[in-house]
Amino acid sequence: MKCIDAIEGTVKTILNHLHAVSIEDHLDDTEYVRNARAVIEATHQFIVNNPEIVENPQLLKDVLYAYSRNLWLNGQQPSTQQDQAKPDGAATEEEEYQTYYYDYLYHRGIYPR
Repeated sequence: MKCIDAIEGTVKTILNHLHAVSIEDHLDDTEYVRNARAVIEATHQFIVNNPEIVENPQLLKDVLYAYSRNLWLNGQQPSTQQDQAKPDGAATEEEEYQTYYYDYLYHRGIYPR
């Protein structure tokens, strides 16, 4: 196993745990996204400071960001919606809004009310 694979796997496990805790404890969306961002940013900083680990640190950051967002998005949908078959690439307005909402929280830290 390559070092980068171990880092990616470890961080994904941490993100899974954060997600499970946020669901179990009914954390505010902002709290979950901020915590996920902290983990992703700390990982990014580590690999930037250790360039021998990976050639493209941004790629790992993007993979972790997408993973975290997908965890969160999947947690937003009721199971009945998840079970319904949708055509490939068909995103509902709600899914698009939730994606926008997560991105906004991740990049700005808080969503205006």
